Amino acid sequence: MSSIAPLSNWQPATRYVPSPSGRDSNPIVAKFGTSATPAASPSTIVTLSPEAIAAASAPIPTSLRYQDLGADMLKQLSSGAVIPLDHAKLPESVDNKFTLSITTRSGTKVDLTLANVGDEMIYQLSSSAELSADERKALSHLAEGFQGAIDGMAGSNPQVRLGGLTQLDSKFVQSIDFHAQVEGPDATSQTLDFHIDDTKRKVSIGGPDGQAEVNVNTSTLEHVGSKQQQEKAIKNYLAQFDQAATRGRGDKKLMSMFKDAFSDMNRTAISEERRSDLSTLQRWQLNSHDRTTLTGLSDFNAAVTQTPKSSNPLKAREEDNFSYDISQQTVVDNRSPDERSIRQSQQSHLEAQFHTEIGKSGAPTFDGTPQTQNYDYHHINDSASSNVSLNYKEGKLRKATLEQVANQSEQVQTFILGKLKSDKTTPSQQALVRDLLPALTSYEHYKGEDTLNNNIFLLGSPRDLSARNQEF
Repeated sequence: MSSIAPLSNWQPATRYVPSPSGRDSNPIVAKFGTSATPAASPSTIVTLSPEAIAAASAPIPTSLRYQDLGADMLKQLSSGAVIPLDHAKLPESVDNKFTLSITTRSGTKVDLTLANVGDEMIYQLSSSAELSADERKALSHLAEGFQGAIDGMAGSNPQVRLGGLTQLDSKFVQSIDFHAQVEGPDATSQTLDFHIDDTKRKVSIGGPDGQAEVNVNTSTLEHVGSKQQQEKAIKNYLAQFDQAATRGRGDKKLMSMFKDAFSDMNRTAISEERRSDLSTLQRWQLNSHDRTTLTGLSDFNAAVTQTPKSSNPLKAREEDNFSYDISQQTVVDNRSPDERSIRQSQQSHLEAQFHTEIGKSGAPTFDGTPQTQNYDYHHINDSASSNVSLNYKEGKLRKATLEQVANQSEQVQTFILGKLKSDKTTPSQQALVRDLLPALTSYEHYKGEDTLNNNIFLLGSPRDLSARNQEF
């Protein structure tokens, strides 16, 4: 391989330490480019802006420290730079770290790392083999997605921004793994792990507020809907997440990251984009009746669990916590279009415990004295399910049903001066059963394929189902 590009003399692990005067390299504006330095030095050119000079003597925020660096690393690949075949070992402990591992269709693995230890920056890039021109181009197109993922996690309030990394060129890229580890102001770490390949998408979130995970199965193409249908389904799910967070007093920051992860993972390739893939399967496809009753999303399971907290110092066992999980599963039986059945099921479960002032929604104030031991302790336990079933006989739709069930239970224990005065549990249940056949066979009633789906699939409370039953 010939050294023809700026990265040709890049050391496997390149470090930067600012000088006391602040007049040399500053990672705030580090730009990768052609270097006139000897081969033993990193091939990095740095341009100082007035903002960078002013910031040189001040602590550098993580969000600025990594600004544009990830994108520049990937963009350099399009120039044909020679990449080291391996890299040096990172320090055992770093303050922040972002890694991107890409496996190409040819089996080549490319690893990129950005990290820092105090004011010392570490840039690292390696490839298991030489990349083709097409592979370099495909990887460079991920530059903005990589930078977006970094910027989201590097901010003062970490966010999940993985949409750009889901737009991989599957012709040349086989899989992508992204890992972020960011140290918070209280020395706790917020982590994010993302994986995508031909058959699945997965993101895991971990931090002081709790854990969250979203898994999406993209191996099945048949029931994926249009972009409009997916967006409506995601919007409805996010509304449901907000309802759950309000009822169970879920942590807002954790739920925000969970919602962002759910949205990015479920914006999969749409039916129009996959038409060529479907045609290669040489089998029947779902018709408009089928798609009308489905969400348009790939099957998934997702969960968020808040870190338990003991807010009452006199009763540590009375923890405040929140957990919520939701899933979708679609089954298509019999590959004959004339004798087929389709079933899509959705489930959700919410469990939470929290304290409030007696008869109110606000949190009580605990200071360890008996006078502050007047409160309500709530235990929420809700579940919901929705099932759509279609059956064809001799090529005609013979049966189409919707069944939804929502169960809610709230236990409220009232304490006065720390002693239990009342313990009341309020259960409720609502069921909805509907024959969809008349609606599906009435073209004038349902002309659009997205209309029916978004009226029925949201898993709501008994009150929601009761109102919906009145509409039907």
